[in-house]
Amino acid sequence: MKHLTASLPAAVWLSALTPSPLPAETELPMIVISASRSEQESLQTPAGISIITREEIEQGAAQNLLQLLNGRSGIQVNSLFGDGSNATLDMRGFGANAGANTLVLVDGRRLNNAGDSAAPDLNSIDLRRVERIEVVQGSAGVLFGNQAVGGMVNIITREAQDFAANLSATAGSYNGYELYADISDRLDNGLAYRFSANHKESDNYRDNNDSDRRDFNLRIDYSHKNGGLFFEQQWIDDYQQQPGALFKEELEADRRQSAAAYAGDFSDTESTVSRLGIQHYLGLYWSFAGELTYRENERRFQSGFRTFPGSPATQDREVMGLNPRFTGILPLSSGEATLTAGADLERTDYALRTSFGPQLLDQSVDALYLQLTAPMTTRTSVTAGLRHARIDNQIDTDTSTDRVDDSVNVASLGVTIRPSEALRLFARIDQNYRFATVDEHTNVVSGQPVGIDNQTGVSYETGIEWSRPGLRSKLVIYRLDLDKEISFDASGFVNTNLEETRRKGVIAEARWQAGQAITLGGSFAYTDPTITDGPFEGSRIPLVASRSAQLNGDWRLSPNWSLFAEGVFSRERVVGGDFNNDLARLAGYGVLNAGLHYRSGPWRLSLRVDNLLDKQYANAGAAGFDQSFSQRAAYFPAPERHFRLTLDYRIE
Repeated sequence: MKHLTASLPAAVWLSALTPSPLPAETELPMIVISASRSEQESLQTPAGISIITREEIEQGAAQNLLQLLNGRSGIQVNSLFGDGSNATLDMRGFGANAGANTLVLVDGRRLNNAGDSAAPDLNSIDLRRVERIEVVQGSAGVLFGNQAVGGMVNIITREAQDFAANLSATAGSYNGYELYADISDRLDNGLAYRFSANHKESDNYRDNNDSDRRDFNLRIDYSHKNGGLFFEQQWIDDYQQQPGALFKEELEADRRQSAAAYAGDFSDTESTVSRLGIQHYLGLYWSFAGELTYRENERRFQSGFRTFPGSPATQDREVMGLNPRFTGILPLSSGEATLTAGADLERTDYALRTSFGPQLLDQSVDALYLQLTAPMTTRTSVTAGLRHARIDNQIDTDTSTDRVDDSVNVASLGVTIRPSEALRLFARIDQNYRFATVDEHTNVVSGQPVGIDNQTGVSYETGIEWSRPGLRSKLVIYRLDLDKEISFDASGFVNTNLEETRRKGVIAEARWQAGQAITLGGSFAYTDPTITDGPFEGSRIPLVASRSAQLNGDWRLSPNWSLFAEGVFSRERVVGGDFNNDLARLAGYGVLNAGLHYRSGPWRLSLRVDNLLDKQYANAGAAGFDQSFSQRAAYFPAPERHFRLTLDYRIE
């Protein structure tokens, strides 16, 4: 029985969870959080869920989320500069709009922006603070709502245990360096704390691409016999120069250059995140959890165009979120059902001031949801859920004040069948939605009223998982139908609704313990994203590869040394914004990365080399206008061979 008794850990809640040690490769089942907003056996969840463990993170010596996730579990990464900044995670094939259709969470806290279309800051996630990452394939419209369309990535941070401290120094290509320190402890009186500080600088691969970033993170937990409390605080100061894109002849002349039009472009952002959470057990079967979050971003920036230079601008955002929920374990004759009921309430004040005039937003998003997972037999469980969401926007520009309000209802239904200990089958239907952001509402055809339609859709998927000692494998087949998909039409330089779109695909992945010292893994994704109605009918969604793959291997050379290698592969893609599919394509590529890891007592030494074979390629590109106002494909060249060497000293 998994009743909610006081003997359970006090931090079993989504956003302030105390991660349990992951089962070994040969153990079943695995406990996950993301598909239910509470701890649940993955075998009961009708979704394809992949886990990246702490051990995998360390063996790969990845420096950021971009390096870690590229090519895994059907994830395509669109990166402008290759350093983890200005990058988006794309699940199910959204291309340039992936940042608004793939939900990224840290302990259940949204990184995505509901008010505007800025992509989540993936570099705010320091992998040294991560315990594991849960990748959920397919939409999660009922449980997580807005923007959980193509999939979800939930980063679970590490808990404080016994006293531990870590000092780390990194040096690498392009005059890059990083200094990091953290300290944590769990006291006998129920208090636990973890504090980390990080500073990194780099000239980066391109000209006019210097970066300077500082992060500070504090987490305090208090556990008692009936639950617990937590408080966390994050401060970020992130400065980066913006080198812009290059046309083909510029790439051939000098891949590292930045065009003169972008000489003064930069982004300087100060961010503060404060969060308070509670978990309380309400008797034997019920618990309550809730989080109150405040996030503030102050950004100064300049973005130029080939046809005219940029000018200074500011972008300020304040977001307040409240996320209460109840979780109940309901005894049934066939087993125990899990009921989750909660609300997601968010308020956003947003102000963008540029030479084109101001965009001001006062937004509220309120949602209620309910999900039940119930065993029908000892081998079969059913999951069903409902969500109602409403958005209210007041948008002020220099010419008008407009109200743009809407509401949506979505539902989900899934079934999980477990014929044997080694085999799991699942199928589900999940409705999803995405509310348009303020910049999408206002950047419309001249003369058209402010506001475009909100996006809705239905996700269908089925899958099979087969596990045995030393082997985990998975196959997922899906279809995603969207109505009024929100996108950007580069030919008119406006936001628009695509009438109907459809994505079909297959994702396969496996991880095999080939011996005591060797582990092999990989994933393959086939994606067919097509516009099925409207003026672009029959065209392919830009920036989505039809086939992508990742192969990786870990080899423990000795008790102290381990070697990691991976290959990331992608077919050609239509450049962003080219809905007519008639511009030059982004060429396909294959990249080899490698890492070497050494451990001896408190010391760790890691070497990571990316693009080992010195491949010249572009990871992202878009339709752009040259100085003669002709539309052409423009590219963001990826770094050539580069390395990072990290030395850690740990006291545990």
